[in-house]
Amino acid sequence: MKPFLSLILAFLSISNSFSQNAILDFQLEGKLKKNELFKLNMGGNGYESNDLSEKKTGFEVDILEQISLLKVTKRGTILGRKSFWIVPGEYTITGTVDPFQINIDPVNEYQKLQDQISLARNLDSKLEIIESNLGSLVSLANLNSISNQLETDVLESLIEKIPTSFHENLSYQQLESDLLKREFSKSGKGEMFTAFDLEDKKGEIVYLEDLKGKPTLIEFTFSGCAGCIKALPELREVHDLYEGKLNVISIYSDKTKETFENNNPIYKKELITWLSLWDPTNFVSTINQINTYPTFILLNENGEVIDQFQGGSYGKIKRKIARLNLE
Repeated sequence: MKPFLSLILAFLSISNSFSQNAILDFQLEGKLKKNELFKLNMGGNGYESNDLSEKKTGFEVDILEQISLLKVTKRGTILGRKSFWIVPGEYTITGTVDPFQINIDPVNEYQKLQDQISLARNLDSKLEIIESNLGSLVSLANLNSISNQLETDVLESLIEKIPTSFHENLSYQQLESDLLKREFSKSGKGEMFTAFDLEDKKGEIVYLEDLKGKPTLIEFTFSGCAGCIKALPELREVHDLYEGKLNVISIYSDKTKETFENNNPIYKKELITWLSLWDPTNFVSTINQINTYPTFILLNENGEVIDQFQGGSYGKIKRKIARLNLE
């Protein structure tokens, strides 16, 4: 999370050079307690501030963006949350710190739809509004947030009605992923590993089928995972020792493509020479019930699961691979 001031007012001095930007003028009344702070998520980035009584900032908007403002304790407990849909333009954000009540002016058509959905009396009422507005990204995002409450046939019917122009949107892909997850169970020992097609750092799609022909060690990880960083030197040793005889891949559950593409500082780039893949909807990790990182799954040359284990003391990965007798 970046300090809010790093968003810097200097942006405003150059904002006129962009045709698509949103300017936010915060005018909140009241002060935070010593153990509290604001977190603002916008433009795919997160920022922090201790004071939003007089703060003006801005960011580029493609067409439509949802921003969120959270009041949290320094330990991460959420005390209040408010989200708004933003299009290019200037906005004034007012309200009080305690109680946490936030308003935005002007209220655009997207935010009006969001308010209508949020104020719906029950799930059926929400669905009725969402289904009537499936041509809006607002409805798509809200459908994604309640998909786990819907019966499979209802969700499938709604997904079929979403315009094809939204099929590249992450919310749509998450909906399709949620639907697929219901059809799969965990890949157990002796069973074929769940088929996947995931993007690598170059933007190319890698399929499970591409890895068959030799054993494969899959690491489930995410950027910033401390235990995963500790495992990197041993993974590098395994990769170098069995190069050409063993596939080593890391599957990242990062929420954004930017995080995945830039997740390796210098010291990690020097270690990671194997394949990194991005699982944006957590499809592969969810199907295999991955709750601890790093977790490793070992496949034979046919793509069948032969072992699953969590990261641990140095030498554990080597011992597991040594049993394959790949020398």
